Amino acid sequence: MAQELSTHTQLNFMSGGGEMGALIRAYDWNTTSLGNPETWPQPLKTSLRLLLSTGHPMLIWWGEELIQFYNDPYARTLGSERHPSALGQRGHECWAEIWPEIEPQITQVMSGNGHTWHENQLLFITRNGKREEMYWTYSYGPIDHPEANYGVGGILVITTETTEQVLAEQRMKTAEARWRALFDQAPSFMCVLHGADHRFEYANRNYCEMLGQADILGKKVTDVVPEVGAQGFVELLDKVYQSGNSHQGIAAPLSFGTREPIFVDFIYQPILETNGQVSGILVEGYNVTERVIANRSLQEEHRRKDEFLAMLAHELRNPLAPIRNVSEMLIQTTEQDSSLQNIGSILARQVTHLTHLMDDLLDVSRISQNRITLQHETLSLSSIVNVATESLQSAIAQKNHQVNFIDHEHKLYVSGDMTRLVQCLTNIINNAIKYTQVGGKIEIQVNTLEDLAEITVSDNGCGISADMQASVFELFTQAKQTLDRSQGGLGIGLNIVQRLVHMHGGNVTVHSDGLGKGSCFSIHLPRVDASTLAPNTPVKPNTVHKRILVVDDNTDSADTMAELLGLQGHSVITAYTAHEALSAVDDFDPDIVLLDIGLPDMNGYQVAKNIIHKNKKRIIVALTGYGQAEDVRKAKEVGFDFHFTKPVKLADLVNIFTDNDSPVK
Repeated sequence: MAQELSTHTQLNFMSGGGEMGALIRAYDWNTTSLGNPETWPQPLKTSLRLLLSTGHPMLIWWGEELIQFYNDPYARTLGSERHPSALGQRGHECWAEIWPEIEPQITQVMSGNGHTWHENQLLFITRNGKREEMYWTYSYGPIDHPEANYGVGGILVITTETTEQVLAEQRMKTAEARWRALFDQAPSFMCVLHGADHRFEYANRNYCEMLGQADILGKKVTDVVPEVGAQGFVELLDKVYQSGNSHQGIAAPLSFGTREPIFVDFIYQPILETNGQVSGILVEGYNVTERVIANRSLQEEHRRKDEFLAMLAHELRNPLAPIRNVSEMLIQTTEQDSSLQNIGSILARQVTHLTHLMDDLLDVSRISQNRITLQHETLSLSSIVNVATESLQSAIAQKNHQVNFIDHEHKLYVSGDMTRLVQCLTNIINNAIKYTQVGGKIEIQVNTLEDLAEITVSDNGCGISADMQASVFELFTQAKQTLDRSQGGLGIGLNIVQRLVHMHGGNVTVHSDGLGKGSCFSIHLPRVDASTLAPNTPVKPNTVHKRILVVDDNTDSADTMAELLGLQGHSVITAYTAHEALSAVDDFDPDIVLLDIGLPDMNGYQVAKNIIHKNKKRIIVALTGYGQAEDVRKAKEVGFDFHFTKPVKLADLVNIFTDNDSPVK
């Protein structure tokens, strides 16, 4: 009994240690160079006791053969290839695959040259059937033993596997490097500002080039570019940092010292931490100086184009006015002479055609710049069709077309601008007239299509090819012209139709089965309830003859207009200058003044003001070649009662000779 107690006491250094403690105690150490544990030197016993009593992974190599001991935490790192076979095994046998890497370290310690320390050491080790890339942080510490060579009996290995940590850091570094590369290669300028004082944490190449500085990291914005403070940018940064809300700027002017100002699109995006607090601001943007300059140039180009078109229209309309007047006189005064009547009709048609061409050109410019305002009212589709077809009777008769109007819905209404919708339908019908052979058939139908009102115009004309149908509404598009079939036009009418219909909330489509098979255009507009239709109270025209003053520096225009109105029974005189006009107002005392705007000695607006200043009720009509919306607005502001663009139809002019007040239109 005393002998067993003594033995147990001597092997107390092997006690505990969980699984490995049990395996160490059960191991037949007599099969190794170490022999009976009772004879083991005290340094080994002490070290083994330490190994079994700690929760940290530890390994002991002992003796020249480096016999191995390890604890439970170390066992969990070995894998099935080495545990439990590594217990009692010689070191070089157990770690043959990494022995070239670790042997020099072991030799250093066993030779008495002190301990080694290795942090995140890469080792390729087979574990659980797979060769893995592993990282270890470990130390090799000498276990002193006076009787051993160099006074070192073995090595205590204290280790931690850091594979997951290292790989995570590598992934993070890779991601950061990739992010920084993308950040730096981004076409935009970018920087990260940290803290409430907006210090540069990072800035890409484009940002530094924009500033003209490279050494900016860690510095405050106000120190690097103090001039931006006065431009409001620092105030915006403060607001974003305090509120946590982003801010976007478009074409903002930005100046750096003496350099030329630039324009930037930018966004200030707050950077939020996990607790929701703002820690910094991401700045991103683009230098859009070239775009701004190009837009300004384009706007200037548009302005010059508009001015040119307006002047062109004015200069063309002025000579057209006397031509229209002459055509009206021929029609009215030559009832017994069919040839002169025919000449008058030809002149009227050609003046109308030229006027439409000019109007189309100007409309393209107005629509593209959103300078057309629709005058909405409740309209019946049949009234739109009737007005449009009535205006085209001469063209229809000339080509001997048969035009049928089928109204499936006699009470179908839309909300829209009468003038513009008639313009749209007139364009489409006129196309059908032009592109249908003499004696053709044109059919106009009004239908309902769900919640839409539909007007279709179909013909048996030349048709449209499939590829042409895809582009028929584009600007400057016409059916293929030949020497024997040239229909004229600028190729902009259908584009205007499409744009105006879209402004009404509708759409326009085209269908043709192909060349020679006719075509069908359809306008779809939102329907409205007929109850919204305002009652129409007819106004009886006043047939009393008027005293009319015609003022125009174009003598042909003035004289022909005077003669034409004289044929209607009115008393008419002319004036060719502003001063003549003002004298005539005093001497002649006209009821109506037809006043040109572009007079040589004083413009028509000034003349109108002088006439109005005389405090007598008169109808003052602007009769001018200037027909832009701005011209109409200015006429209204001055006090004109009406605004007509040359050449004016006699019927339109006669309609104003009433005792009813009417606004400028």
